[in-house]
Amino acid sequence: MKKTMTVNIDGIVFHIDEDAYGRLNQYLETVRRHFARDEGCDEIIAGIESRIAEVFSEKKNDPRRVVTIEDVNEAILQLGEPAQISGDDEGGEKDNTTDDGGETTGEEYGPKRLFRDPDNKYIGGVCGGLGAFFQIDPTWIRVLFVIAFFFYSAGLIVYLILWIVIPKARTMSDRLSMRGEKVNISNIEKSIKEDLRDIRRNLEELGKDRESKKKA
Repeated sequence: MKKTMTVNIDGIVFHIDEDAYGRLNQYLETVRRHFARDEGCDEIIAGIESRIAEVFSEKKNDPRRVVTIEDVNEAILQLGEPAQISGDDEGGEKDNTTDDGGETTGEEYGPKRLFRDPDNKYIGGVCGGLGAFFQIDPTWIRVLFVIAFFFYSAGLIVYLILWIVIPKARTMSDRLSMRGEKVNISNIEKSIKEDLRDIRRNLEELGKDRESKKKA
C-alpha cells in the first residue's frame, strides 16, 4: 500500500500518494531552477501551481480521492516541461531568439472562452471580455452599448444580463482562455511578464507626472 500525504497547492488541500508527490516535487523544482533568474519568478511559479491545483480539482469529485502519478503527469503534459519553452543550451542559459534573430513569443492557442475582463473595465468588464473574445477593440463595443441605451432603451438591460451570466476572469487560466491561449508554462510566463512591464510602465509615468507637477 502506498503512503499518502496532505499537500496545500494554491490554498487547496489535496491528498496525494508518495509516487505522485515525488514526481510533482521534481517537476516544481525543475520549474524553479528554470525561472530562478527571471523577473517575476515567484509570480510565474504561483501561476503554474494555480493551474496544477485546477487540474487536480477537476478530478476531485470525491474529497477523499487521492491524487495519483497519472494526475500529476496529466497536469505536466498540459503545462509542458520548462525546457520546451525555448530550448535551453548546455550552459543553462535560455535562448529566446529564432533563427532569423527575432524573439520567440512562446504563444500557443487553445479553446477560447468568454469571460468578463477585470483588467479592462469601466463597470463590469463585459465589453473588455467581449473584445478579447471577438478580437476587436472594446471601445467599439462600448459605443454600441451607449447607442443601444440612448436610441433603443435596451443597452442597459442587455449589459446587466451579460454582467450576470458571463463569469469574471479570476485566475490566470481564465485570462489565458479568454484570449484563446493555451494554459501552459510558456503563456503563463508571457502573461505575467507583460503584467509586470505594464506595472513598471505605469509607475514610470506616475513618477514623470509628479516630477512635471513639481517643476510647474
